[in-house]
Amino acid sequence: LHSSFGIVKVVMALLFVVFLFSGVFTVGPREKAIRLRFGKPVGEGDKVLLGSGFHLGLPYPIDEVIKIPITEVQEVRSRSHWFMQTAVQEAAGEIPYAGPSLNPMLDGYALTADRNIIHAKATVRYRIEDPVRCVFDFSSGADQTYGLTGISNAVLNALDNALVHAAAQTRMDDVLREKTAFQDAVRRRVVQLVLDQKLGVTVEQCLVETRQPRQPDRVPSYADQA
Repeated sequence: LHSSFGIVKVVMALLFVVFLFSGVFTVGPREKAIRLRFGKPVGEGDKVLLGSGFHLGLPYPIDEVIKIPITEVQEVRSRSHWFMQTAVQEAAGEIPYAGPSLNPMLDGYALTADRNIIHAKATVRYRIEDPVRCVFDFSSGADQTYGLTGISNAVLNALDNALVHAAAQTRMDDVLREKTAFQDAVRRRVVQLVLDQKLGVTVEQCLVETRQPRQPDRVPSYADQA
């Protein structure tokens, strides 16, 4: 019995040591980290962000560590104003059968300044510049995935808004002929919305593709009916 108690004590001591060292963590060269203690950040100002290397913290659930990629390029793709096309068809460059008329339930579109419609899709690539904002304004507790998803959704909303805004201020012929100018207009709008909403990201690239409706006779838009 005495020997059994000795073994139990050794095991408990080992478990305690493992528990203490469970607070040790590493931050990658392309990451920043924020250590939360009882849900609140440890440190103030620039000291909140931890750089790459080994760091010592208290074991979970006392301390929680959130890692955020800061140099990795994130990407969002807007397809809300594009016609119905599967991922396989898009990858193969295949244009699906259009049918006799545009189906507003399946096919997205944007209205132009001269009350025509176009199809438009876009991709924005961006980097996270403000990890602290990412964690505390877009996360649920210490859920870093939710924070990144929240920023991604906010950037996507800005991109959708920019496509509608740019189309509404441009004639259809100019959208289709002056593709670079239209793309620049979309990018400017995205950048402005990102700054206005203080999303804490930097837009690296904005790519836009447009095309006229595939159907010979399109469905009248709300603007036409008005």
